[in-house]
Amino acid sequence: MFTSAQDQLILILVEEKELKIKITDLHPTQLYLSEKKLHDIQMLDQSAEIINVDPISILAFGNCFLITDGHHRAYQPLLASRDTISAEFDRDGGDELYHLYAQACEERKISSVLDLKHRILPQDEYEAKWYNWCDGFNQAATLLLKRKADETDKANK
Repeated sequence: MFTSAQDQLILILVEEKELKIKITDLHPTQLYLSEKKLHDIQMLDQSAEIINVDPISILAFGNCFLITDGHHRAYQPLLASRDTISAEFDRDGGDELYHLYAQACEERKISSVLDLKHRILPQDEYEAKWYNWCDGFNQAATLLLKRKADETDKANK
């Protein structure tokens, strides 16, 4: 991904602070949004008392950034006709799992935050669909990643 040590150093320096990211450079790793969560964020966004919403969390991936936390916060600026959002790099791990989530989104024609527009659900339906899907997907992905790691271990012996 990087061509030189200088490029790597630049990324390290960038990762140390909060960034402004174009919403068009964000790639979802989530299939649905909750009407309730969007409403709550919209209320925060319009509140005179609260100036900043927490930055979203992202991972660099190819020529875009995968959203690891903050899909609802990433959607809100679109409603307010803004084209950037505050973000910070996710350091919690799980990069391979997020790549698999992004692939699942791609298979469902979800490659941008705007693609979630027709996937906004009432809270109870959101919880049922999203959490059930995640449980099954996480189990399958864990097995897949374990098998991949085992194959890599065998190849390295």
